[in-house]
Amino acid sequence: MWNEEDEKKREAISQRAVGYFQRADRLDHQHPMTLVGKALMFMAKNEDDRADRFVKSVLISNKTNLPAILGKALLLYRKKQYKDAKKLYLDAIKLHPRSPQAANMRMCFAYCCYHLGAVEKARAVMRFTASLDETNVDAVIASALWQLASQSREERAVSIRDESSRFMMMIHHAHAIDKTNPTVLNHLANHYFSQWIPLPCTVSVVRGSAVVATSKDISNEVSPGQIICIGDRYVAYISRNEDAVSPSGLKLDGPYREESASATNIARKDYDKMFTLAGNAFHSTKIPEIRSESCYLMGRGCHAQGKYKDAYSYYFNAGRLWPKFVLPWFGLAQMYYERKEFTKAASYLEKANKAYPENVEILSLLGDVYGKLGKKDEAVVLLRRVVELEPGNVEALIGTAELLHGSPERKDQIIAISSYIAAEKVMNNASERVPMEVYVNLGVLQQRVGKMADAIDCFKKALKQLGDGSTADQESKSEEADAIAEEASSPKPTEANVTILYNMGRVYEEMGNRDRAKKLYDGILEVFPRYTDCLLRLGCMLRDRGQEVDATKMFDKVLEVDPACAEACLLQGNIHLKKREWVLAQKKFEKVMGMPGLKNDPYAFLSMGNIFMSNLGEKNRYTKNMSLSEVYYKKTLASHPHNIYAANGLGIMIAEKGNFELAKQIFSQVREASPDMPDAWINLAHIFVAEERYQEAIQLYTVCLTKCYKGQDLEVLLYLAKAFYESKDFPSCISTLSRALHMYPNDLRLWYNTGLAQEDYAVTTLGQETTSTRSGSGNAVPQQRTMGDVQRAILDLKRAQRIFRFLLQQAEVTGNSGSSEKKKHHNSLPFDKEKVSEHENFCGDTLTKASYHLEFERQKEEKRRLEIEAQRKLLREYEERVAREQEETRVKEDDLRKRHEGIRLKQDERLKKLHEGWSVREREEEEKEKKVVKKKGGKKRKKTEDEDGGFIDDAEDELDEDGDNSMSIEDMKNRNATMKKLVEKRNKRARVGSGSEDEKDDPTGLFGSDSTHLAVLGRVHGRDLHAHEALFIHAAQLAIARSPDDDQTSRVLDVRMELLE
Repeated sequence: MWNEEDEKKREAISQRAVGYFQRADRLDHQHPMTLVGKALMFMAKNEDDRADRFVKSVLISNKTNLPAILGKALLLYRKKQYKDAKKLYLDAIKLHPRSPQAANMRMCFAYCCYHLGAVEKARAVMRFTASLDETNVDAVIASALWQLASQSREERAVSIRDESSRFMMMIHHAHAIDKTNPTVLNHLANHYFSQWIPLPCTVSVVRGSAVVATSKDISNEVSPGQIICIGDRYVAYISRNEDAVSPSGLKLDGPYREESASATNIARKDYDKMFTLAGNAFHSTKIPEIRSESCYLMGRGCHAQGKYKDAYSYYFNAGRLWPKFVLPWFGLAQMYYERKEFTKAASYLEKANKAYPENVEILSLLGDVYGKLGKKDEAVVLLRRVVELEPGNVEALIGTAELLHGSPERKDQIIAISSYIAAEKVMNNASERVPMEVYVNLGVLQQRVGKMADAIDCFKKALKQLGDGSTADQESKSEEADAIAEEASSPKPTEANVTILYNMGRVYEEMGNRDRAKKLYDGILEVFPRYTDCLLRLGCMLRDRGQEVDATKMFDKVLEVDPACAEACLLQGNIHLKKREWVLAQKKFEKVMGMPGLKNDPYAFLSMGNIFMSNLGEKNRYTKNMSLSEVYYKKTLASHPHNIYAANGLGIMIAEKGNFELAKQIFSQVREASPDMPDAWINLAHIFVAEERYQEAIQLYTVCLTKCYKGQDLEVLLYLAKAFYESKDFPSCISTLSRALHMYPNDLRLWYNTGLAQEDYAVTTLGQETTSTRSGSGNAVPQQRTMGDVQRAILDLKRAQRIFRFLLQQAEVTGNSGSSEKKKHHNSLPFDKEKVSEHENFCGDTLTKASYHLEFERQKEEKRRLEIEAQRKLLREYEERVAREQEETRVKEDDLRKRHEGIRLKQDERLKKLHEGWSVREREEEEKEKKVVKKKGGKKRKKTEDEDGGFIDDAEDELDEDGDNSMSIEDMKNRNATMKKLVEKRNKRARVGSGSEDEKDDPTGLFGSDSTHLAVLGRVHGRDLHAHEALFIHAAQLAIARSPDDDQTSRVLDVRMELLE
């Protein structure tokens, strides 16, 4: 791309400059301009360190030298030291404000501000620069880019494409100033890449057709493979065939998918001008970033024209020139996607996504690539992120649905349905036509999740889309289209709607409306007799109705139409397998393996393995059949390692060899991989039965029956009954068999097993004196046999006897028939007549002996009843005696409580009287004090005697009222004096034993913690009592409150009264 001749010319000019600088050095090697010139030359060669030395030497001698200042600033800018460069540019502007380089200096100053984050300041400086010098290309381009950045994404696209936009006017102005500026040339190239050039004609096109009719001959304007735009937005490629362009019209590379249009505009791209401008920009500069942008533009042009090899080269060179340029990464990812090298595409897209994590285009393509690589979860996350960023992104919604469409998990199918519905709503709100394929895919998903009515509605909408006009003469009114949608059988099958009609037939078949499904299939076969899918479905419907011969003939018709139809052979083989026609089935499967491309067909391998496994009992072929079966299972796993059916069959073979541990591991892994597959559950339970771990087997059978068969599978019910039988849980066994008989009353196996279980249960009960019942954990708990158990056993024997008689009657009816078919049926009875007769006789004999067991249990029951009655009588007498003793105790406690209550009331009354006496005494003393206020000396002493006498009189009155005159006044005084001495002696002892002054003065040493209460008691009655008096009053009160003893209470009261006296 870079012209070698131009490179040689530049090198020659550089050599001439070196020669001139050498001559200047000889004249004056310290001349400033010579040094600055050398610095610029080294900067052009990217030798910044040598250039810096020359600039520094100039600035040392002259700090105001403008070229040196600008050179130093440029060196700092190239080193990304924007702050220092900005300071130097500002100094240069201040020193030389009117310099011819003023505009360039201000632009450089603005660049520094931009890199330092001062965006508005940079924008203002650039505007001023543009007004200062209208011919400054850099200022004009900067203003144009500022104007473009202020717009939204859609507005920017319009501005770049529109020739008359302000942005493009400024770009054209810059181009007029400098026609070789590479930045301007790149912007112009980008403009012409986005611009559509209208062609001088109109076109008409019909939906679904690839032919575009033109009003004029434009064969000179367009060429095969070129991209065109029909109308305002429909973009398509012209077919690459040589006859795609003709004077009367064009031929597209695919059918037109929009509404039919006539007299509409058509436009094309002018990539030649774009290539010219981008190439000129590339050759006009050596700056890697600008040249990288030019390469990217040319690569995008080749990409749009379908020249992917050239596009890859341009993208690769663009990324090499500017490794941090993200757009070439995206282009290279698209090229690798086209080559189906999805791993490389993903690596470039991941790099681009890391740089721009919220770019919708990158996320969408990366999600698509992850889907191709099998990373479904990561792809769905990315596409959902696209929908979050752009809620109306239809491509992301449909992409999500397509990724999850084939998932077997129901939750993924529900997400896919919701994505399709969301895409439909977006397109309807935007008044866009919903593609028919969206409705078809949505209908298929609705069918898979069981929403049959919704599936039918979706298929009807798809038919309506086709009914609105596949061709111009098929257009009709909306009422007619609704009528077509209402009746699914009315549309005539065509190539466009045959798939929809077939899918509708499948839905009606699953809904049980087989007549309507058959009508649809027959209608399709009338128009498309080689439509084998309909023939296969008709054969399956005959097979399901039991018409296996007719079904086989229908599959033969399929093979006549398509001899290589493997599905028909496999279905015929399955019919033979069901009839146990092993040889015929084997031939069908071998025929499939002989078809082209089906040598290693897994279904055929698996079926062959099943045939040999089912014939293990064949005489003298046990080892060989087991070996062949194992070989076919291993071949299936070799070609399809995740085939759970082959793994299950291999586990059966291993269990048959006796390696139960390895077989259990295989069945457990199969169950984990496919929890809804019943075979693994059943086989694992079979092994537990073989190991006599019956409770675990019963649990597995029960879970499998409920989860996979809704409790209605005959075989699993028989397996469960067998497990109960082996574990001796006969009641559960009989209950399970009875449940199965309600669903399959004509199955003789169930009758025989029920009779056998009832017989064994009865014999076990009669033969043992203890019976066992199952606890909540499933363990057997032995219990004594009762008369009810014997009666139940006799009833079971009678029922078993009737069942065996019924089976003998059935055998007699079958045996009396003379036809060969009846004899064949007789030979296939699920029981041996002789054994049934033996069981019937055994039941009769056992019933005759059962009377002994019944009488024995009756006597035991009577004895047990008498013992229980005697125990009840003793218990009743004991309870009566205990009740009498409790009543006597209660009466005593009530009497004692009443006595205590009476004593407490008497004491309260005494205290009340004392309190009233003290109150009267107080009032009298106060009156006396008022009368003798002026008296002195002897009168005072007389007053004291009167007070004592008054107190004595009051005390005597109190004693008279209480009837207690045992002590005289003199005796009480002597006792009080004695008590005072005792208290003083105790205080003295306490002080001797105390260690501190605080403890000596603490009244608690004598009276404890109640000393404060003593002072309060002393003041209650209006006078200060002695400490020992208050102490005993308080002790008496506590004793009265706590002691229920009458004698003790009396003693305390006596002491209190004596102290008070």
